Amino acid sequence: MPIIYLETFAGERPKLDPRLLPNEASQVAYNCHFDNGNLSALYDSSVIDIALDAKTKTIFKYLNTHWFSWESDVDVVPSLIANDPYQRLYFTGDSYPKVTNNEIFDGITKPAVSYKLGVQAPEIAIITAVTESTDPDEDINDNEERYYTHTFVTGAGEEGPPGDASEKIIIQFPNDSETFVTLSFSPPNENLSNITHRRIYRSVTGGGLSDYLMVAEIPIADVEYIDELLGEELGLTLDTYDYEMPPSNLEGLCSMANGIMVGFTGNTLYFCEAYLPYAWPSKYQRTTEHNIVAVVPMGNSIAVLTEGFPWIFSGSSPDSISGYKVESAQACLSRKSALIVGGVVMYASPDGLVALVSDGAENITGSIITRKQWQKYEPKTIKAFNQEGRYLGFYGDSECFIFDPVSGDFRHLSQECICGFNSLLDDTLYLFNGTELKEWNSSLTKLSYRWRSKEYRFNDTNFGAVLIRGEELQKAGFKLFTDGKEILHLKPGKIPEVAFRIPSTRGQFWEFELYGDTDIQSIIIGSSMSEIKQVING
Repeated sequence: MPIIYLETFAGERPKLDPRLLPNEASQVAYNCHFDNGNLSALYDSSVIDIALDAKTKTIFKYLNTHWFSWESDVDVVPSLIANDPYQRLYFTGDSYPKVTNNEIFDGITKPAVSYKLGVQAPEIAIITAVTESTDPDEDINDNEERYYTHTFVTGAGEEGPPGDASEKIIIQFPNDSETFVTLSFSPPNENLSNITHRRIYRSVTGGGLSDYLMVAEIPIADVEYIDELLGEELGLTLDTYDYEMPPSNLEGLCSMANGIMVGFTGNTLYFCEAYLPYAWPSKYQRTTEHNIVAVVPMGNSIAVLTEGFPWIFSGSSPDSISGYKVESAQACLSRKSALIVGGVVMYASPDGLVALVSDGAENITGSIITRKQWQKYEPKTIKAFNQEGRYLGFYGDSECFIFDPVSGDFRHLSQECICGFNSLLDDTLYLFNGTELKEWNSSLTKLSYRWRSKEYRFNDTNFGAVLIRGEELQKAGFKLFTDGKEILHLKPGKIPEVAFRIPSTRGQFWEFELYGDTDIQSIIIGSSMSEIKQVING
């Protein structure tokens, strides 16, 4: 005789007709999980007593203690320098690229203060005036041609590129004790980068060497300096010639494992000097065929997801980075949908959820969701998080799905999310719903689930008995359908702990539904009580 027997439960496969689903799969899997094979309820998220503005679109937990928030979509990267005394934090998406640190972040709204990322070149060249002895002890043929330049330096010791060189001056008696050069400076046109000092350099020529060596570092407020140094007293070589600022519209900031920060504008990819996130030489720029939507770091490589083909760029240093196009036409529709899950880059495309690997991009939901069905998940709106190796995707106003790339399991839940933060330090996912900040799946209260079976088809079958096994069955409800009609509904508290009879009904199409918040271990639907007993006894 036909029998329905489930010992394990699984999620949805919307692409398949309900009659073709695997035995353990479902038509509806809502607010549930199957971590141990049972049908179990997800726990609700607990509220954290942190006040955030309703307009907040990005959150970040700084130093695992302080909650930063922004009213725009911001990408955040902590300092890549080991034991950074300033504990700097870099971010894009809040007007121009910025940096804050442990001395300036605190305030009613955090970060309270931030500086513009990068250091500009001085806008006005140094003005020079030479003073020499009228009765020198030196040979007049020992004259020296000299140029001066200068750079700006921040309070954190970050040095920018040099400004234009001064006009050439001739020092007739460079080694005379009464020879000196008076240098006059102009203040920066703007100071958004916390410029506190300037470094002065002068040209040297000799032995085939032509370079700038440091004369002095002086406070930015000083408008004049007298250079009396001899050539052998000069300092280090100027080496910041190409230390450009990042573009003001840089977005998508992230970091590679080799200390290189990455961002983009349009179809141009930008790389900073390794471990120098204030220096973005234009010689390191790379371009893609289509505009860039998102960048995701993968060790010493970076996945570049575009409006067309994805790319992968790799290199151990910024001057060695090269890229190639992945020949899979899988565009990225949402920057916030792109992340690493289980070591693989995943993102929302027009066709489904895509996994990007070195040799191609695969639509990993293609076997369970059609392109047409995928549109109801509004892929352009998806915001995703890694939830213990699963892809947690929020879409629309208050909808969410969970996809397990290993098992192919697909479920839904009721959870609203404007933005979130996945803390690696405390292994916790935090979500903000526009009103409250919550800690994912941490409440003692369980959500109420709904799980509907596949459609079982038999030739004019009459089932007569059911056995449901689980914990605290009084918290579960059960519905039975035949040929599309509900023939039995046992509300919570009505399911017996033992096998029970059901109304005698003949039908061809059979389905059942379980709901509640307790664990269900198995269910048997048979033609008689004796048949169920035989199944139990093996």
